[in-house]
Amino acid sequence: MSKNKKLIRFLWPVILAVTAWSSAQAGLYKCTDAHHKIVYQDKPCQDMASAKLPGSLSRMAGREEERAFLWKAVSDKGVLYLLGSLHFGNPLMYPLPQYVMDSYTGANVLVVEVDINNTGAKEVAKLLGDRGHYGDKSSLEDHIKPTTWAKTVAMAKKLEIDEDRLRSLKPWLAALTLSSKSLEQAGYTADQGVDQVFIRESQGKKPVMELESLEEQVKLFDEFSEQEQEQMLLQTLQDLSRGQDLYNNIADAWKSGDAEAMDLITRQGYDSGPVGSKLFKAFFADRNERMVNRLYELAADGRTYFVVVGAGHLPGEQGMLKLLEEKGYKISQP
Repeated sequence: MSKNKKLIRFLWPVILAVTAWSSAQAGLYKCTDAHHKIVYQDKPCQDMASAKLPGSLSRMAGREEERAFLWKAVSDKGVLYLLGSLHFGNPLMYPLPQYVMDSYTGANVLVVEVDINNTGAKEVAKLLGDRGHYGDKSSLEDHIKPTTWAKTVAMAKKLEIDEDRLRSLKPWLAALTLSSKSLEQAGYTADQGVDQVFIRESQGKKPVMELESLEEQVKLFDEFSEQEQEQMLLQTLQDLSRGQDLYNNIADAWKSGDAEAMDLITRQGYDSGPVGSKLFKAFFADRNERMVNRLYELAADGRTYFVVVGAGHLPGEQGMLKLLEEKGYKISQP
């Protein structure tokens, strides 16, 4: 696989690391109360007893029957199964529960955000060259503050990335490059991502449809201002300093089907000013609405669709589950 192909697999917005960098400011804490129950909260464990936790921040983990991050949406139009994906995964995430695989087997069509296999290497290279690199011979160092560049170089050294590899990249692509390497060092790879597993499984068996195009997703990053891109890079650097615990928290919420914890992880950090609000709207709210509208159109043909999208898109007041419910779907978690 070419370097461009490997990198472009990470360009899906709000994949594991993009979702993660939003949560570093407040942090997600996995705590144990006096009754040995595990709860998730957005304050350090000693600051809040589980008995005082708001319902939206408390959920038992490690219960006898864990639930997959899967929902069923039913209307008079038909049935949608929505599985939240971690776009980077590891072998410990598999095999998936049998009822997840049965839901997939019974569906007529697999739907994903983007099927990278539909994009040629030359097209990927051009897309990255046009959108992710500076075309005026300037470098990343010229477009960000000296302190930000120094932190970027330090993190690149820690992750064993040659700083010259980052010089021609815009801040958003530098952030994703660092995040990708960090995830891989933590044992998470794109090939083990949930969407990739189902795309491979569907080859020659089911049609695969896309909700977005790769160009749309890359364009989303590039349209942020330099200030916003630098903020994203800084937040990524802060997150990467937390190491594997952050990734494990996200994986724990996914493996236990914990929508509240995943929503908390997704929202944290985006409420910290106008930049955060703009990023959340672009990465989640606007895209959620577009993807739900597309699914609503697809479902009109009466077929059953198995939909795999980033886990952060499903829960919350502006999440896809809520938006589908507002369109008349009955939502349940099997």
